[in-house]
Amino acid sequence: MSDSPILPEDETVPRDEVVRLAAQFIEDAQKRADVLALLAFAEVLRDVPARVSEPLLGDIRYTWWGEALEEIRDRRKVRYHPLSAALAGVAERHALDMKALIDAIDPHRLQLDGRLSLRDALSVADQGQAVILVQAAKVLDATADAACLRIPARFQTLATLKVVGRLNAEEAGAEEGRHLYREARQGLKRVPSILLPLVLPAAVAADLWHGRVRGALSVRLKLLWTFATGRI
Repeated sequence: MSDSPILPEDETVPRDEVVRLAAQFIEDAQKRADVLALLAFAEVLRDVPARVSEPLLGDIRYTWWGEALEEIRDRRKVRYHPLSAALAGVAERHALDMKALIDAIDPHRLQLDGRLSLRDALSVADQGQAVILVQAAKVLDATADAACLRIPARFQTLATLKVVGRLNAEEAGAEEGRHLYREARQGLKRVPSILLPLVLPAAVAADLWHGRVRGALSVRLKLLWTFATGRI
């Protein structure tokens, strides 16, 4: 294994096209880039198990990222990686809670034990992915109440874990999907418009949950409609 984890060609943005499209609703180019870096970090943590051949290697990667964030927090020289460098810039420009970001890493380690129970998947969603979104919200509006992001983010994360086969299918059936969808639909109504780009992917999470695939134009229209109306 190399000194730093391997990421895709453009390493400071998420691979997920829906997430990238949602970020296009952020008008300020610098803030958009900063948010994308944090969302890329969330994606890296979520996808570590798919990119290692054994759990020990995954644990090493999570430790690597934890130590990189500690270096950013302590204003020490940060081990180089395009994404760690980008995150250092985001932390310098915004009052991020670095401890919260560091603590968000550990829940993702649950994925290294195999297929997740619904309880463990909720830990990944609520204590991992949603925590990173709350920090991304500080980039867009440091005064906004970002707690409203957690419920839509939960549905988005669980749907993604389900589609990649990391969530126990016996605990992630149609009934649970409907429950999570209703929660996300109500929760999204409380998200202020300036923070909506962070949870717009929840608008297509129901399709992921049920294994449906939208065309590119349909995804764009759905995201636009949700951004304009605040509804999914």
